[in-house]
Amino acid sequence: MAERADVAIVGAGVTGLSVALEVSRRRDWRVVVVDRGYAGSGNSGRNVARIRAMQLTPELTRFAVEARRKHRRLTDELGLNTLYWRSGYAWVLYDDEEVERMAGLLPMHREHGLRPRLYDGRGAIRRLPVLAGGEPPAGALVGRDAIVHHDAVVHALRRRCREAGVVLHEGRAATGVILSSGSVAGLLTASGEVRAPLVVNAAEGWAAEVSRWAGIAVPNVPVRREVLVTEPSRPFTGPAVTFYRPVEGWFNQTLRGELVAGVVAPDEPAGLDMRSSFGFLTRTATVLLRKAPRLGHLRVIRQWAGVYELTPDRMPLVGPVASVPGFVQANGYSGRGMAFAPLVAELLAEWLVSGRRPELLAPFDPDRFAPGERVVTGRDYYAGYARARGGPRA
Repeated sequence: MAERADVAIVGAGVTGLSVALEVSRRRDWRVVVVDRGYAGSGNSGRNVARIRAMQLTPELTRFAVEARRKHRRLTDELGLNTLYWRSGYAWVLYDDEEVERMAGLLPMHREHGLRPRLYDGRGAIRRLPVLAGGEPPAGALVGRDAIVHHDAVVHALRRRCREAGVVLHEGRAATGVILSSGSVAGLLTASGEVRAPLVVNAAEGWAAEVSRWAGIAVPNVPVRREVLVTEPSRPFTGPAVTFYRPVEGWFNQTLRGELVAGVVAPDEPAGLDMRSSFGFLTRTATVLLRKAPRLGHLRVIRQWAGVYELTPDRMPLVGPVASVPGFVQANGYSGRGMAFAPLVAELLAEWLVSGRRPELLAPFDPDRFAPGERVVTGRDYYAGYARARGGPRA
């Protein structure tokens, strides 16, 4: 006998759990979430959980500012500490073109209520002494952004979903979407059918496959991102650091004193790969020691891999799909899943209940891409944003 629901959600990560909770708060609907693993076993448990409001485009910045406010409220809303803390965020720049690019963004950031400071090379080292002795930066853009603990967020969401009556099926793989006369009628799983008029695709990393089950082609492409963690140490750095020259890399210190870091392979192939590699370890150590030689005494204790699910304009797909009534997208975050998902879920739930799209979600229209449009990947991080309206041109 088929299980019945008002909403079926694929994926028990931060998006799927957040949508389930937000919907259940607004309507007395039966909400079912299915996940092939356990809650947070996909990308939600494989990230560094930075909550960055400084973005490259007006659309992303506007949303990110509100998403950061949502994260500040989460501890009270969920009744459990998500370990949100204002670590600060530093975008370290290594050539004059980058400095010029960031200077051009400052008016847009200020328009959205942000007050980042752009330092020159010497100022960057004074503000970030961990960089002393390394490759000289050309500058740094530093703002008051934040970090949460991904496991704390997922645990709090899972607990609140259970308390709200959400049905969570962990270890139960979704295998297909049931259609009737072109509209969604439910979800196929390894353990039977879940009959529901709404199916939410919150399967970040697998979202393109889930869309295909409903006959929908999306340009989402997963690309691996690996992370390492060192033994704890006394505090040695303040803001979380990101750089994009010569390739994308980042590091920050956790509240427990661990270094969390990663450097992307410039030739990383697209594809769903969650295996971590020895090549990543050596590459990250080599690049970080060139940038911040003071980190050389730290010993690595573990590493892991997840994926960014990229879209052509680096903005997510959020909302009902016009061509298949009842199929709802909530994916394609392009590296912003933990930061954006709680606010996406709040707004999406309001949309599903009221039938009216919140204005903040308008740039994330799931039907905005032309057939055959493709994701551009490669060495230049900034190039992907040239597709976005209002974004800087690479």
